[in-house]
Amino acid sequence: MAVRRVLQIEDPTDAVVLRAKAKRITSFDQSLAGLVDDMIETMREARGVGIAAPQVGVSRRVVVIEEPAQYEEHEDGTQTQIAPAVLYVMVNPEIIKASEETHMLQEGCLSMPGRYTKVPRNKWVTIKYYDLKGREQRLRHIPAEDYKVGHIAQHEFDHLDGIMFTDRMTEESKLVDYRKESENARLKRRGLLARKKRPDAELESESATNE
Repeated sequence: MAVRRVLQIEDPTDAVVLRAKAKRITSFDQSLAGLVDDMIETMREARGVGIAAPQVGVSRRVVVIEEPAQYEEHEDGTQTQIAPAVLYVMVNPEIIKASEETHMLQEGCLSMPGRYTKVPRNKWVTIKYYDLKGREQRLRHIPAEDYKVGHIAQHEFDHLDGIMFTDRMTEESKLVDYRKESENARLKRRGLLARKKRPDAELESESATNE
């Protein structure tokens, strides 16, 4: 496994890949497994909750998502994990059903670090994808709240079609830039100054500890 460079939208060469529509996977072979291993390691190194193959320079339709563990916070400020993180590998994924109702969710992106805005996302989705052995899988009517897979998937699938989260901004959206913010200020804003337990977000919420 290896950590790969995450492409950045401001780099003109990177932008060509990030803005292209990725090609479908046709061979479920060892090279695909190797790519996925690298994507998982890169995502975790970047402290993200999801990454798409185009973000590591491979224009293929595959994403990895790690739905964060769930924690219960106690009165003394300590936390107990109540549900483990869940890793998803999705090859040739697609949303086959979605709610008509949407809601605004705060997002950021590993290919556009330090910037966040609220974008509209479907409240629930049904996803069809293939695993690394080429077997069809479905996640039916899954909620797209907070850092659940239904939310993260909508962001990551956009990358497969060359869409950045900022492309989905509406008149209600406001882009916030935290690139010049100090580490302590960032942790204080997110309520993490005293604890660094959860990873940074590919999608990030102002009100919650992030992905």
